[in-house]
Amino acid sequence: MKKNTTPLYLSIGLFIIVGLGCTAYLAMTLANTTFFSSAYYMVQAKFTAANGLNTGSNVEISGVYVGKVTDITLDHTLYQAVVTMQIQKNISIPEDSTAAIKTSGLIGDKYINIIPGGDDEYLKHGDVIMDTQAAIDIEEMISKYLFGSIDK
Repeated sequence: MKKNTTPLYLSIGLFIIVGLGCTAYLAMTLANTTFFSSAYYMVQAKFTAANGLNTGSNVEISGVYVGKVTDITLDHTLYQAVVTMQIQKNISIPEDSTAAIKTSGLIGDKYINIIPGGDDEYLKHGDVIMDTQAAIDIEEMISKYLFGSIDK
């Protein structure tokens, strides 16, 4: 007598497909990727130095997370760091805003703090924040102080 095992194989196959789908969703969520969402727009800022800033670093306004750094490249003509940021679409940033690289804590991670301006025009996808402030290099300041090259 032959048993019909087709329903068993179908249920196992369905279980495996659902499991793989859940695993892929969890991996993308934990990696903080946004493949299926267009709830962001991209802006750039050019810094004289981007020491310690990494892709994936937070972008904040008034201490509130509004996006992340997606890319850091070098402008070969001006020799500046070009930082590309992914900003939540529901956040409007005035065109005259300032982007500054800050440190969370004494020796913590770097993040970008956006200080909003007062302009009535807002940044759009692909725009560049013109006013920037590079990170303060604590090591350089300490070495200058220790070796006496700080102006008094």
